[in-house]
Amino acid sequence: MKAAILRSFGTPLDIGDMPIPAGTGQEVLVQVRGTGVCHSDLHIAQGRYPDLQLPLVLGHEIAGYADGLGAVLVYPGWGCGTCRPCQAGQEQLCTRVREPGWTADGGYADAVLVPSPRYLLPLEGLDPVRAAPLADAGLTPYRAVRRTLPWLTAGATTAIIGIGALGQFAIQYVRLLSEARIVAVDTSATKRDIALTLGADEAVGSLYGFRDLDVVLDLVGTDESLAAAVLTVRRGGVVILVGEAGGRVAFGMEHVPYEGTLATSVSGSRQELSEVLELAQTGQIRWDVEPLPLRLVNTALDRLRDGQAADRLVLVPE
Repeated sequence: MKAAILRSFGTPLDIGDMPIPAGTGQEVLVQVRGTGVCHSDLHIAQGRYPDLQLPLVLGHEIAGYADGLGAVLVYPGWGCGTCRPCQAGQEQLCTRVREPGWTADGGYADAVLVPSPRYLLPLEGLDPVRAAPLADAGLTPYRAVRRTLPWLTAGATTAIIGIGALGQFAIQYVRLLSEARIVAVDTSATKRDIALTLGADEAVGSLYGFRDLDVVLDLVGTDESLAAAVLTVRRGGVVILVGEAGGRVAFGMEHVPYEGTLATSVSGSRQELSEVLELAQTGQIRWDVEPLPLRLVNTALDRLRDGQAADRLVLVPE
């Protein structure tokens, strides 16, 4: 089968041939129909996580077909099944979690081997190419927004920094799950316009001048975005970091608002992905994708790096 393989950090992915993986036990072979291109993939390729074992097939937003199941979405957190997070249904927090495109070969290929059918969610009429980004771009902000609901009471204001694919979903989740006012933040005028069409009350290029925000969702994660989040959140408010740009912020009584909550949020549970899928299947959320052939994987990563992708790019095997 064809696959886009990362052979060394900081170099273009190599389109090469690999054996079709042979499953044993409960493993299921999924014929890939679409895999979303994520900033995490870009970070891996650039070498931000040097301990990952290479060669590696990237791609964790995967949808395709499985024998006997039909069109499926792949849940990307394959836990050990026995630890406390796994037993609580939070497999994405398992310390031994296997993740396609990270610690196991992912979906930048004609096929991917999934450990168990329990990680496959039926698409029930959704096009796999369009559905692929739900596995991360749809799931991750859903969990992050749900975690902020105690702060999103009547009259609250939330700022969402970064209106890429995750930010576009986040706006819709805040609108669906709360009555909070939404301030969308992005340097791109195009993305600010998109934010307004999705339900943001205001779209700005920066948080300069804002104060006393109840919630700040940072989907970028640079030093600058984190600093803006901490500066503008109110005492007792919450900052949720989702973006993996490598930024840091000082923590201490003199550095963050009194009783402010600073937390990270990663991926989501299988149950949460099921809820996202239901929202998609019932037409309560909308999103756009741009399909590209797998052979253009390096072009896709370049476009993502340069901020030239308003929609989620999805790689399609030929």
